[in-house]
Amino acid sequence: MTARVRATSIAISVIAGGRGGVKLMHSATETWIRPYAYPDLATAWDRLATYLGDQFSQELTDFELLRRFLDHEWAQLGPRFYERSAGYLYDLTIFHYMNVKDAFFELIANFTQAHRLNRIADIGCGVALDAQALIQIGYDVDAYDLVNPSLAYARWRYQRDLSGDHRIRTMSQLPGHRYDLAYAVDVIGHSSDPLALIKLMLSTADYVVLNFSPHDVQHRHGSADLHPGLDHSRILPVIQEYATLITLAANGNTVLTVWCPKGCQ
Repeated sequence: MTARVRATSIAISVIAGGRGGVKLMHSATETWIRPYAYPDLATAWDRLATYLGDQFSQELTDFELLRRFLDHEWAQLGPRFYERSAGYLYDLTIFHYMNVKDAFFELIANFTQAHRLNRIADIGCGVALDAQALIQIGYDVDAYDLVNPSLAYARWRYQRDLSGDHRIRTMSQLPGHRYDLAYAVDVIGHSSDPLALIKLMLSTADYVVLNFSPHDVQHRHGSADLHPGLDHSRILPVIQEYATLITLAANGNTVLTVWCPKGCQ
């Protein structure tokens, strides 16, 4: 299957370093082409509709209606939200086609090409559209998440649109596997134990890519998410107790980071 790509211009400031310290590399606007799992959002909706059958809701393809539905689910499910949410199938489908992750995957593309990396773990993959897009352009990617409706949908889709569902795995399967790079995009802020998750990623990959967004006081997760307690100025020193920061990129108010385990060369 061929994924459609879109050219985007993103203003990125990148700081990189290693044993000699972290330094500014460049600040520029560059054109990058991002792959998608399907040619467009309409095609992705068709796949979800086929999967859900009569349970598919056309109303939830409207972003504002979906946000209200997710708020309702959050109030009902509480800590079980990520394990049971049905609305998240729609939310993550839309999210795949939004440009908010463009800079993150541009960083991954540039870093993997520069270091000749190909074996990747997508941590907190959700419906695994991002992983699917990377697989379709030649990366060797396994996708991990909790046992939930999103992972079940990803498994169904990979059986039909890729070579099988063996790449879809639960988080309990991650220990013992080894990757060139593991990434978590917009995941750390929703983890019940973010530091434990980061340590697990550092134990299974040569490099770890994470992003950190500013806290939105209007967000439904409220004080339950990571952002109020660990903003950019606080979380980076915490992680540096366990890892070496080798790349730091600013995309608007979001911070993108690449790490290697403490003591790496």
